[in-house]
Amino acid sequence: MNQQLKAQPHEQLLLELSEEAYHQWRHHPLTSAYLHYLGDQADAFRTAAADLLEAGQLAPQSDVIRGRILTLRELQNLSLDAIRNFYRQEGSEANAAAPD
Repeated sequence: MNQQLKAQPHEQLLLELSEEAYHQWRHHPLTSAYLHYLGDQADAFRTAAADLLEAGQLAPQSDVIRGRILTLRELQNLSLDAIRNFYRQEGSEANAAAPD
């Protein structure tokens, strides 16, 4: 028997969210402040990396710092399509793995 897994409430909300609602959320003052915070965090990691580079100590931590900067930038620029694609892909994989 092939059972489709039911989406969690947050998944369903995000899959059904309109472009207009997402745009309003992205430009809400609190969201805007949070997105700026993510950018500030990325900039702080970049500054710390420059300080470590100058001190000759960047090598052991470079991958961690790079990963954090990239993750922060990805979150800061996350699109509604990327969110939808994640949940659609996750749902497809779960349905493909479900026993018949």
